[in-house]
Amino acid sequence: MTGKDRRLRRLFQGPDRRCLCVPLDHGPWLGPIRGIDRPQPIVQQVLEGGANALLVSPGMARAVEPIMRPAVGLILRVSIALGLAPEAKQETPVATVETALRLDADAVAVSIFFGRGEEVPTMRFLGELAEQCNRYGMPVLAEMMPSADDAYKAEAIAHAARIGFEMGADVIKTNYCGNVEAFRDVVVSSPVPILVAGGPKKSEGEDGTLQMVRDVIEAGAAGVAIGRRVWQAEDPRGVVRAMHDLLFPSTALCG
Repeated sequence: MTGKDRRLRRLFQGPDRRCLCVPLDHGPWLGPIRGIDRPQPIVQQVLEGGANALLVSPGMARAVEPIMRPAVGLILRVSIALGLAPEAKQETPVATVETALRLDADAVAVSIFFGRGEEVPTMRFLGELAEQCNRYGMPVLAEMMPSADDAYKAEAIAHAARIGFEMGADVIKTNYCGNVEAFRDVVVSSPVPILVAGGPKKSEGEDGTLQMVRDVIEAGAAGVAIGRRVWQAEDPRGVVRAMHDLLFPSTALCG
């Protein structure tokens, strides 16, 4: 088994090779808002709920290292959104594959937001990062987001995901279009694991989140990467546990 295979097996677990990832990488973009203002308590809750992977920045990774379990996958965000810089249209590279190796990460993550401008430099960084990561067996997660006007249109989602696949990403994170059959085409057209983003907390609450999880599983996605709908919830542990029971029914948690 190669190093890349070992890392991917820690991210995608169980007989169906699924991933329940909770992103906690919003701090540079949104600031220390409620839910992520205290790193260790929220990480403790999501791990108790059954998350098998976290998506975090370098600083967050170091802050929660004392409570991380060896079996939990770590996806390191190596480009971050500078929320206080209005001229920052895309994320800014802040870390390297060497940083990820020092932190014992299982993948690195980069985002591209189409329609904002300055996509080309970020795509160049993603391509160069993929080349570097291949040398070390480090998987690359590409968060490929269509423009705001097309954010939930199946055709745009499929196109964005395909760009990430063609650039050599090992995992794609993107939006769910809201239609199982249409999203099945997205999954088939980019044959690497697809994780579905949660997006902002919705008015329908936990029920809407769990229905989305059911839908994307049915469509063939490899899992979810849901952050705000978890750590902005009244009971983050409970939300994660409910998602865990859908994604890993044979190992549903008790109590």
